Amino acid sequence: MKLRCLSLLTLMLLAASPGGAQTGGPLPLPSDTSLIHLDTPVVPPKGGLVANLEIRAFGGDEDLSYTGIGVQYRFGDNWSGLLRGTFAGRDNYSLPGGAAAIRHGGSEVELVAKYRSVKDPHVAGLIGISFPDTAAQNDPVLTLGASAAYPLGKTAAFYLNPKAILLRDNLLLGFGFGVQARLSNRVSLLADITPLLAGENTRSTDDGDRERRSVYGIALRIARPDNPLSVDIGYSNGTGRTTGAALTPGLGGASAFYAGLTLRR
Repeated sequence: MKLRCLSLLTLMLLAASPGGAQTGGPLPLPSDTSLIHLDTPVVPPKGGLVANLEIRAFGGDEDLSYTGIGVQYRFGDNWSGLLRGTFAGRDNYSLPGGAAAIRHGGSEVELVAKYRSVKDPHVAGLIGISFPDTAAQNDPVLTLGASAAYPLGKTAAFYLNPKAILLRDNLLLGFGFGVQARLSNRVSLLADITPLLAGENTRSTDDGDRERRSVYGIALRIARPDNPLSVDIGYSNGTGRTTGAALTPGLGGASAFYAGLTLRR
């Protein structure tokens, strides 16, 4: 299992690296450390931090609200540490006929180390420990990730963000794609989608069997250039930004109203 984990991390980093795609000096990236579900290679300014608060209010079969909080602090030139959590109550979804129910909801706290490449600031690797408290898992588990950014001119960027969480008997491996485009001095468009490549991240509301679904989101990020606070308003089917939550969609295809605040200091 350890060799498999190391192999996965190596493949993720290689897949995410822009390699020789850049010519000349690197173009600047947007200063955001995350999209809706994806991590970017950006770290806060030296000695600075980024804090965020968000809510995802689901309807449909999920019918729960998830609160997310997170803090990222930069240590040294290229390292940052993240402490983030996703919190919700629990509920039971009764299957047709009432013979059984799907337990869903729960919380996750994650501690992550993020390293930005010295040679290429458009690439970063992440490794962490997740402490889930859900129906599917309640033991600490390893999380792995990588992030690469491709600037698209001076006002947009494309991101790759493979990630994995090693749940008991159900390794979840996703490969995320995202874009950020500045629409004006105050408004940016964010969109990301993470297809799942391995594991099952939800259950069918028809028969309760485990199944695989992609996680997606779209939002507007509103911020004044001279203000450290930004606001996100959007739509998502993912339950949060922690690695496990970012790989978990709402039950039965449910989606959520998403709103977030980010403070940079």
